[in-house]
Amino acid sequence: MKKRLNVLCVVMLSIMIAEVVLSFLFGFSDMAEGFKDGYNDGRSSTMSFSSGLIGLVFVIAISYFGVRSFVTFVKFILNVNRDKVFVTENVSLLRATGWRLLAAFVLLIPFNLWFMKVTLETVFYNSIDSILFSVFCLLIAEVFAIGLRLKEEQDLTI
Repeated sequence: MKKRLNVLCVVMLSIMIAEVVLSFLFGFSDMAEGFKDGYNDGRSSTMSFSSGLIGLVFVIAISYFGVRSFVTFVKFILNVNRDKVFVTENVSLLRATGWRLLAAFVLLIPFNLWFMKVTLETVFYNSIDSILFSVFCLLIAEVFAIGLRLKEEQDLTI
């Protein structure tokens, strides 16, 4: 049972790391292309200071939720590796990971629609892996909660 959980945790962590690395790699070329287009255009930006400040707040909030979800997931992996599997801390860590990823996605929708001028279909297409991973974390958290309840009932049984 413990080996299966360790393998599951390593797979989930690998998927999360791969998602972050690939999004940075694929996003970097788009950023460079946009920078070149803006540089070659030569016109001044139409973005006002207030909308730039709002965009910065969105980026900071999305980054915060993304980094915090990654940190809580790593804490969950470390707990499982320390043989602390069915504890309430793991349930709360998995729930926090799932909800923070969903929060980052919810903030990503208006950011992409307003600042990046991307269609809603493209936002969902690019973020479907994050949505699925967050739902998967929430589902696994509920499984761990049920397992914790069963473990407590078994401990009380003579």
